[in-house]
Amino acid sequence: MRLQSVQRPRKRVLAICGGGNAGHALAIVTSRNFDGDVVWLVGSHEKAEVLRRGVFSADGLRSTGVITGSADRIRRISGDAADVIPNADIVMIAVPAYAHAAILHQISPHLKDNAVIGSLPTRSGFEFEATHLIPGIEPSGRRRIFGLQTLPWSTRVQEPGKVVNFGSIKAEVLMAALPSRFADELTAELSQILGTRMIPTQNFLNMTLGNPGQVIHPGLMYGLFATWAGQTYSQDGIPLFYAHASDRTGDFVAQLSSEICTVAKEIEARSAGELDLSGVSSIHDWLRASYPTQTKDMSTVATCFRTGPLQARKAPMQEVSAGVFSPNFQYRYLSEDVPFGLAVAKALAQMAEVRTPAIDAVISWAQIKLGKQYLLDGKLDGPDAKRLPIPQNYCINTLADLINWYAHDRSPITLGRVSA
Repeated sequence: MRLQSVQRPRKRVLAICGGGNAGHALAIVTSRNFDGDVVWLVGSHEKAEVLRRGVFSADGLRSTGVITGSADRIRRISGDAADVIPNADIVMIAVPAYAHAAILHQISPHLKDNAVIGSLPTRSGFEFEATHLIPGIEPSGRRRIFGLQTLPWSTRVQEPGKVVNFGSIKAEVLMAALPSRFADELTAELSQILGTRMIPTQNFLNMTLGNPGQVIHPGLMYGLFATWAGQTYSQDGIPLFYAHASDRTGDFVAQLSSEICTVAKEIEARSAGELDLSGVSSIHDWLRASYPTQTKDMSTVATCFRTGPLQARKAPMQEVSAGVFSPNFQYRYLSEDVPFGLAVAKALAQMAEVRTPAIDAVISWAQIKLGKQYLLDGKLDGPDAKRLPIPQNYCINTLADLINWYAHDRSPITLGRVSA
């Protein structure tokens, strides 16, 4: 008698894209919480080899801090998307915003027809890049995308492939999906996988305008260094990024947030009920919701910074000579959070005809430090604005176009990206 073989269900596969702080954190957290295999795509074959030596060693990749564990579900690490993406059911992109387009382009040919692709965190304009570069997103296919407002944790690599530290855990994180009807389903699964409560929002515009990094990081950099005149710092004299936030700086960060909230309210009002932008909250409310048990004084934005987690975090610096430091204006607090944050908020403000003096001040200052020109005569008409993930670069030129795009889970006009 011939015995019939029993076909076992295939294990689900989750792919991590990115070998930095967030990628290392995901390797630990998904190993703890995901019931399947984890594969890891990094930026080069050389980096993949470094990580393989650590992850697949006797000690493996482990974590310290508020989350402890090991990356024992990692099955493959590669610098080639063809090695890790084809079998992935879920793809989590954890790279700086300026690399989103490159990663999307790299993984696009290898994605499963029903893959779920997400950004952790998403940054302003990710939805435009993703729908432009990834074919087959519903309704034209079965693929879906999601984005998280922030990373669920603060994390730093201590030794690549070997040790990553978790400094803090957020109590909750907002999330958006496209198509939006899948938000509840994805929220439940991602809450389990990431170990933090996910809260669904109606659309990606909540992520774009509710992006806290675009407010906190450039705002604090501006507060610390707007009047910087070339002075240097010793190791001990480097300002603490959060703990040294003055009341004046806290008020300025709150003003940035207020301008963005005004843009959200104006767009929501003019959508005549089509868009729910309740996911866009003030930065003060966001800080209180994210760190309710880790902040001693939540009375103002400044006190949240000064008494919250990450008190030892220093302002980003570069060593200009032995033991001598100057501000690193190329760090992601400006190079990511201005072009992929405040500039996109400014683009939406232009559509909604909302004045943004604080946002304009930060972009005008930051573009000089970055060697770019986004703003020209107060509008996003500079040559470098043509390379930004703003709706105007995807043929979404009016507020009516914008509302239609989000209200109907994207419009065919996505395919008409303006060339740089």
